[in-house]
Amino acid sequence: MLILRPCTPGDLADLLELASRLDSMNLPNDRDFLERRIEQSLASFAGSAGAQTAGKPGIYVFVLQDLEQGRCVGTSMALSKTGIPGFPYYWLEVSSEERRSAHLGRRFVHTKLRLRSTEDGPSEIGGLVLAPEYRRHPGKCGKALSTVRFAFMSMHPDLFEREVIAEMLSPFEEGGRNLLWDAFGRHFTGLPYREADHLSARDKQFIADLFPRDPVYATLFPPEVQAVIGRANDSAVAAVRILEKVGFRSLNQVDPFDGGPYYGVARDAITCVRERRELVLPGTPVHADEIEVGPLALLSAETSGGMTSFRATVVPLDEDGAPVVSKTCREALGVTAGDRVSITPLP
Repeated sequence: MLILRPCTPGDLADLLELASRLDSMNLPNDRDFLERRIEQSLASFAGSAGAQTAGKPGIYVFVLQDLEQGRCVGTSMALSKTGIPGFPYYWLEVSSEERRSAHLGRRFVHTKLRLRSTEDGPSEIGGLVLAPEYRRHPGKCGKALSTVRFAFMSMHPDLFEREVIAEMLSPFEEGGRNLLWDAFGRHFTGLPYREADHLSARDKQFIADLFPRDPVYATLFPPEVQAVIGRANDSAVAAVRILEKVGFRSLNQVDPFDGGPYYGVARDAITCVRERRELVLPGTPVHADEIEVGPLALLSAETSGGMTSFRATVVPLDEDGAPVVSKTCREALGVTAGDRVSITPLP
C-alpha cells in the first residue's frame, strides 16, 4: 500500500536519500537545510505559515510512503509563492534580436539573456524525486507525486498564486558541472555551481550584486553551451510530459544558474485542478479480489486534523467513474463511510 502525506521529522533519513539523487535548490542534499524545510512544511500544513501570513510563503512537502516497506520512496513539493520582499525570484529572460546587413547580404538572429526579478512572483512546484525501483510501479508513482500538488492546490486555492511555474534542471556534465554556469555565472561570481546553487536557497542577494544587468548575447558562448540553454535534463523528460499533459507550457525564461527551462500555467487552467471533484464515500468497501484494473485517479482526504491530516493514494475508477475503495485503503487514509473525499484524475 502506497500513500501520499505531509513530510514529518521521522522522514529525514529517507528524504536525504532521495535528495542525494537530485541535489537541487528545492531539494538539496543538505541535512540542516532539509531539517529546516521539514519544520517549515509542518508549519505550513498547520496553517501558521501560509502565503498570506507574516509575508512568509507556505512550503508543502509531500512524501510517498510504502507502508509495507516502512519507508518513503518519493517526494514532491509546492511553494505557495516565489519572490517576496527581501527574497526576490530571479530568472533569465530569453529573447531574440535580428540583425541584417544588406551590404553583406547576411542575416543573424541572436539569442539574448537578461536577468529579471520580482518580489511578487508565482507559486512553484518542484523537488519531485522517485526511487528508481518504483518508476514502473503499477500505482503510477511519478504521476501520483506530480498530481498530489495540484489536488492540494485545488482544495486550498487561497494559499496559492494565480500562476504556477516549474523549473526543470538542464543537462549536467560529470562531477556536477554545468556548461552554462561555467561559461557565464562563474565568471561573475567566482563560485562553483553547487556552492552558488546551495547559497541561493538561503540568500539570493549575491545574484543582484554580481550578475550583469545588461543583456548578454548567447552567441558569444561556444555551441555546446548554447545547446543546453532552455533544454531539460534527460531525467526530467518524463516530468515535462506530465506537466504538458495538464496544461503547462514552456516560458521564455530559464534558470540563471543552469539554464534549465521554466514551464508555467494559470493555476485554475491546470487539468488536475479544474477536474478535481468531491464526493461522499459510500458505505460498503470493496474486497481486494473484487477490484478490477481501470482508469486510475488520486483519492485524497482531510479528516478532523485539517491540512496536517491530508492523505492520498491511487485507486481505480469503475465504469461509472466512481472510485473503487477497499477497506485497506480506507484505513490507510483514515476515512470511513460518509466522509467527504476528493478524486483527481491522473494525467
